[in-house]
Amino acid sequence: MKYRKYIYVKLLFLFVLAKCDLYAQHTSGNLILQFENRVGERLVNFDSIYENSLGEQLRITKFRYYISNIKLSDSTMGKNYKCSNRYFLVDENKLDSKTISLKLPPGRYNKISFLLGVDSLRNVSGIQTGALDPLNDMFWTWKSGYVMAKLEGRSPSSSLQHHLFEYHIGGFSGIYNVTGRVILSLPAEINIVHGKESRIVISADIDKWFSAVYRLSISDHPACTVTGQLAKQFSENYLQMFTVQSLTP
Repeated sequence: MKYRKYIYVKLLFLFVLAKCDLYAQHTSGNLILQFENRVGERLVNFDSIYENSLGEQLRITKFRYYISNIKLSDSTMGKNYKCSNRYFLVDENKLDSKTISLKLPPGRYNKISFLLGVDSLRNVSGIQTGALDPLNDMFWTWKSGYVMAKLEGRSPSSSLQHHLFEYHIGGFSGIYNVTGRVILSLPAEINIVHGKESRIVISADIDKWFSAVYRLSISDHPACTVTGQLAKQFSENYLQMFTVQSLTP
């Protein structure tokens, strides 16, 4: 008798969950986040040569960063809504990675924020899959954790062999934690309604890596591939690289 009651309660619970999921699917709207990587006003092209704000020429060969813990702020209720528990690896070399599709409840939103990097819990959670798979070449060791952002290329200003520069920025604990939350105000309210797709285009300016907060020239710092003060400074620079380019409300 007790077993039957247990089965009944469990089935009822699963039924309620299914109904809630179905309701959410039929009452939510779609939001597309589109990331455009740039150097200044120019879109990134691996065949192009750019000049940073310090007057150094560079050619980019790799550019990746993690986006997670995405939230939107409701302009009516003043609440933050967490859009997804997923982790996204934006990779300039993979076109589909630069577009993120989210579900949101109906409402008006005026601000978006996200964590640039991977939170400390995921850094110590063992082997993972998807965007967090170590095969993505964004993971050091179980002690050092994930590379939150990676920028590689060539520059005549670099003293390294073949004029390479490489920045693998990581560190998830203590004073050298390089993760940070990016908060962006929208130029206008975005209205999420059922059956409608809205889009926010977010620009990431690589030039900010070198001079947004600290002056970190390629000639002085052609590489940063360990945790520490320099990695922290690079992270404080690139946290400033995001702006809302446009939106379709």
